[in-house]
Amino acid sequence: MKTTQKLCGLVVVSLIAAATLRPQAGAEFAGPTPLGPASELVLEGDDAKAITVKVDDGHLAWGTAATHRLYSEGYVAIGSLLDALMSTDSFIEERQQLSEQVQKDEQRISAAIEAIRSQIDGLEKDDPTLPGLMEEGRALFQQRQSFLQMAQQSQSRLAGEQLEHAYRELVEAVKIVAESKKIDIVHHFIPTDDDFKGKAYTEALNEIRMRNLLVYPESLDITSEVADELGVEVDGS
Repeated sequence: MKTTQKLCGLVVVSLIAAATLRPQAGAEFAGPTPLGPASELVLEGDDAKAITVKVDDGHLAWGTAATHRLYSEGYVAIGSLLDALMSTDSFIEERQQLSEQVQKDEQRISAAIEAIRSQIDGLEKDDPTLPGLMEEGRALFQQRQSFLQMAQQSQSRLAGEQLEHAYRELVEAVKIVAESKKIDIVHHFIPTDDDFKGKAYTEALNEIRMRNLLVYPESLDITSEVADELGVEVDGS
């Protein structure tokens, strides 16, 4: 009985295909005629288990779960975009202002240390003011070390805040481009043609591990469109 049903099904499909592809009498054949519209399509495999394919919320679906849908995808090389955003004038100016303030404060402490050193150099070993000056010099030296450590932390914190800001801006641009191109999922990736930044074995191995795509259609790479939305220039955009 199942064999008969399958044969009948094949015959029906063949007849539909033939009718679809057959040119009308007296008319030039201009290609296949669309089949449908149809609300759903039932496909049956060799094990006779059927799958119903239909449109669900604008997606081709083969079940009721969200994971049983076909989503469109795109890819963005975010490394070059983040570098471009971090190199904008506003970010550079902010980092320069902090760096200049750090240099000014460090120079002030260093000048105080040099002044103490100059006083010590002009004293005899048994001068009663020597111990106090040496203690003051040690305190200033420790102050300088603590200051440099805090300055490095401040610069690192500023860079981190800027990077997060750039990332948020990047994501918003990706959303705009994805919506305009009807893309559901956007992945970040490193193009396979990009040069390795590290040449040592461990660095090169990490470069390979981070490149999650080996072969991909170039048309799925929307990096240039996102760069245009951000108003930045990257290689190839």
